[in-house]
Amino acid sequence: MDTLLKDIRYALRGLLRHPGFAGIAVLTVALGIGANTAIFSVVNAVMLAPLPFPEQEQLLRLGQGGRGQDLVERGSFSFPDYKDLQAQTQTLAHVAAYLNSGAVVRAEGLEDERVFGAVVSSSFFDVLGVKPQFGRVFTAEEDKPNSGLVVISHRLWQRRFGGASDVIGKQLRMASTTVTVIGVMPASFEYPFGSDPKDYWEPLNDRPLPGSDQRDNRSYHVIARMKPGVTIEAARAELDTISIRLEQQYPNADSSIVMGAASLSQDLVRDTKPALLILLGAVSFVLLIACANVANLLLARAAARQKEIALRSALGASRWRIVRQLLIESVMLSIVGGGLGLMLAIWLSRLLVAFGPANIPRMNQVHLDLRVLGFTLVLSLITGIAFGLVPAWQASSPNVTGWLKDGARGSSGGPRKNLARSVLVISEVALSLMLLVGAGLLLKSFVRLQNTDPGFDASQVVTLDIPLSRQRYDTLEKQEHFFEQLVVKTKSLPGVQASGLVNNLPLSNQVDKLSFNVAGRDPYPLGSQPTAHYTVVTPGYFDVLKISLRRGRMFSETDTANTPPV
Repeated sequence: MDTLLKDIRYALRGLLRHPGFAGIAVLTVALGIGANTAIFSVVNAVMLAPLPFPEQEQLLRLGQGGRGQDLVERGSFSFPDYKDLQAQTQTLAHVAAYLNSGAVVRAEGLEDERVFGAVVSSSFFDVLGVKPQFGRVFTAEEDKPNSGLVVISHRLWQRRFGGASDVIGKQLRMASTTVTVIGVMPASFEYPFGSDPKDYWEPLNDRPLPGSDQRDNRSYHVIARMKPGVTIEAARAELDTISIRLEQQYPNADSSIVMGAASLSQDLVRDTKPALLILLGAVSFVLLIACANVANLLLARAAARQKEIALRSALGASRWRIVRQLLIESVMLSIVGGGLGLMLAIWLSRLLVAFGPANIPRMNQVHLDLRVLGFTLVLSLITGIAFGLVPAWQASSPNVTGWLKDGARGSSGGPRKNLARSVLVISEVALSLMLLVGAGLLLKSFVRLQNTDPGFDASQVVTLDIPLSRQRYDTLEKQEHFFEQLVVKTKSLPGVQASGLVNNLPLSNQVDKLSFNVAGRDPYPLGSQPTAHYTVVTPGYFDVLKISLRRGRMFSETDTANTPPV
């Protein structure tokens, strides 16, 4: 240990005598380690960190879709099928349905605030296995229309109630509806995951969807918790059995409709995992290039220290002793660079959270925890050894006489060291070329996407997602009247050329399907009807997006529920 401390002090003095060399090496390493730490912090939060639910391996995402369809578990359930599954399952301990929601929170003396939440069945919290920090959650008996109950997040409790301990029983004005707070969830609780954290949860049947009793109206997200000891294969087998049973009972709605299941934790990262791993690989190349750069710097510095190293060898220093001394210097450079890289990673992580894609789950939970700190430390040690080993081995050559002769002739370090430099330079060029080719292909793909005609013009278009009060607009007639007036009044605003409504925005993840038959032809057999994506729009929708007409006519204001359907 005493020898090790002496080596560290000697290395520190040597680096301080050459601040220019040390500064360049530290900055080079800091850039590589900082980029890797920032990307790893995202990978850690999204892919590696466990979900904030107990026994997460028992959690499933369930879905419905056509037989033979990919990713059936991504589909939505009809409410009647969800209730039948809940009643018939033997492998699932709890099954819950939910819908994403939004509202405007109002309070006297506070600014109005748009918040996002979910309407959930009473078994929702049982599935996730999380209890409220204060109060309680609603029961099955309270999951009914106009229940007026809400469970809020820890964030909303802090923002709207100042963290008051007597929050339970307080009233909260959401749009024009007054609800009673019955529970506050822990700070770590969040689900469903999304770009906007969920701040409240209301009973699902507090405002049932129109047509929710229709078995072919598939709009509900479903999650479940398996019973202890049950495997996902057993759960899938039971879902197949229930699907066949429902298909026999309801051939018109459930023909060729099957249920699928996937691990909730794996399903969350299914779409983002490949991109994150590619990004992690790219920044790893950056670090390798940095290592090669610093290794070349160390080789150059070793050439200037030939007499010193040769003298130490002549005085009896073993090759291992010299290698250890030089590796300590490189590891010290790497650790200092890792410390600077960690500070750089904090800034880069904030940028990634602020400007990263909104569809990456748990992106708002990216932070530097012990796993990220441990990764940075290990990466710093490995990096120091990686870029210091070859120069240290070359410099510690026991051929003292030959080395001194090369040095006396003004050699740059002999043929072996020149070979090492050549290999490092070739490696740098190869890695840089790979990164440049990848970046070029990425830019080419981006330009092609930018030049692709999507069939509409989104420039100068503003979209609004408008939640309606459940009490004020409690019928379809009132809702229709509101949106009719909204379109009329929006058109009259200065600068507005066109206004329209749509249920799903173009290129969004929301896709609705309908099966159909062709009039005048024999109906297709049950289970083999063709399907089509459909979108509900008002006449002004095509004008807003400048969608051209190829044949026939557009919708008009005279197309109503009382005229022939078009």
